[in-house]
Amino acid sequence: MNPSSWVPRPVCPALLLLLAPGVTLCSHPQQDPPVKTDATPSVHTPLPRLRQLDFAPFVRDLEKIAPVRLTALHDLVREATLTDIQSALKAGQCTSEELTLLFLSRIQRYDESLRSYLELNPRCLEEAREADRRRAAGQGRGPLDGIPLNLKDNIGTAAPLHTTAGAEILLNHSPARDATVTRRLREGGAVILGKASLSELAGSLTTEPPGYNAISGIGVNAYRNGLPVSGSSSGSAISISAGLTVISVGSETSGSLISPGSCNGVVAMKPSLGVVSGDGVVPLIRFQDSAGPMARNVSDAAILLGVMDEKNTDYAAGLKPNALEGVATGVLRASLTGADPSRGTREWLRRMDEGLSKAKAAVCEVPDTFAAKPRILPLIFLGLQVDTLGFIASTGSPMKTIAALQAYNAAKPETRIPRGQNLIDLGAQLMPPLLKELGATEETLPKAYEALALKLRQEMATLLDQAFVSARVEVLVSLGGSHSELYATAGYPAITVPLGLGQDGTPNGVTLIGKPGKDADLLAYAYAFEQATPYRVSPAAVGP
Repeated sequence: MNPSSWVPRPVCPALLLLLAPGVTLCSHPQQDPPVKTDATPSVHTPLPRLRQLDFAPFVRDLEKIAPVRLTALHDLVREATLTDIQSALKAGQCTSEELTLLFLSRIQRYDESLRSYLELNPRCLEEAREADRRRAAGQGRGPLDGIPLNLKDNIGTAAPLHTTAGAEILLNHSPARDATVTRRLREGGAVILGKASLSELAGSLTTEPPGYNAISGIGVNAYRNGLPVSGSSSGSAISISAGLTVISVGSETSGSLISPGSCNGVVAMKPSLGVVSGDGVVPLIRFQDSAGPMARNVSDAAILLGVMDEKNTDYAAGLKPNALEGVATGVLRASLTGADPSRGTREWLRRMDEGLSKAKAAVCEVPDTFAAKPRILPLIFLGLQVDTLGFIASTGSPMKTIAALQAYNAAKPETRIPRGQNLIDLGAQLMPPLLKELGATEETLPKAYEALALKLRQEMATLLDQAFVSARVEVLVSLGGSHSELYATAGYPAITVPLGLGQDGTPNGVTLIGKPGKDADLLAYAYAFEQATPYRVSPAAVGP
């Protein structure tokens, strides 16, 4: 793209609607009109990578492993749980080194079109061989020892890896130390394959499209190019779905785990606030950000969360097929359907109802449509300026405001924002009136931001508590990321489980919302639903 001919993309009209009147988005106006950023799928052509995936450290080892062995390994693990894989490792059916080579081979074969990875870990084979040595010596570190996984690229990893949040301005950034969650995974023996792609700056750069970042380009759904991937943990979801990793760690501010999980046919969980440490994770809204597990199945997500959790909780121990039997379960049908539900929505609801019935849940309808929920868009812009740009400034960058970031990107759009920055444009436009409305200056903004974040957290928690109490239920049931602004802002846990594919081949998921601190119960409910209705279908486009 010629910089001299570049002009800013217009702000999405639906987003402008969210701002009327003025920027009074923290009060209780009428319910927001839907912003369907993924509603019109389009086929994506690859954009150039700013950092190519480097297979040089693995070339000789990849050449040595026979194609027939790779096929056998793929057959062994493609539908296996972590428990199955550990059993295979213990029985000598495979090694961690072989599994790592399998995934490197598949990444080399498929990821240039899928763009689920930003970077490979040049030491991953060394980590795998060390796990094999520990296993041989009887010194295993637990259920993740020797298991290949990836991390969303806003989760801190020290050199030689980078942590970029997908932004060109952080292209060469390597933190001095791993994030706490990264350290816990390493201590558990996990093999880090590399960093997963994401919607740039956790989805706060642009809506066109979700799953895009300047460094790796546009993420592509493994079920079919043109289907939505959502964001911001898109690369994590794509790579699991396509068989380019066993499991992944993503993160969520508002829907960034649940929505891409449902759009890519995988399990994803946002834990209760504080269950997983946010230390070393590039923040968007630090008052509600949370890293969380992504996997093909609930048992793997439970095992992964148990290693990530600061309390070493054994979530997998509580998974039982009958965990939903007799449990008071509230379906948010009125909030999901509105006045005229689409045929597609009716089909997803039918599958949801079928699953709940087979799991023998005690189901009731929750009439609340949450029309009075507060809007969180200004909080996202405040978090972007205070938390995200604060992090970027800590790396030595002079960027301190959204307007400064906007100007930096616009100075070299062909590499920094080839798909535009409509949210950054909107944020730069709104920050002056928002500061005025809050009665804040740039110096006092952090305190005003914290006060607003805590206020919105309490308001969202109150709305959810009212739904739980009025319906007398233990768990709420939704679809995809439909209620993410509620549970995520409140800090409540949520998990999505695949519902299979729609008539057009689009994946979707049922989403269970739990009470705060009841993560173990929520995982058990999700497991029961999954066991009652194994809807998940693997994508055919990425076979052996």
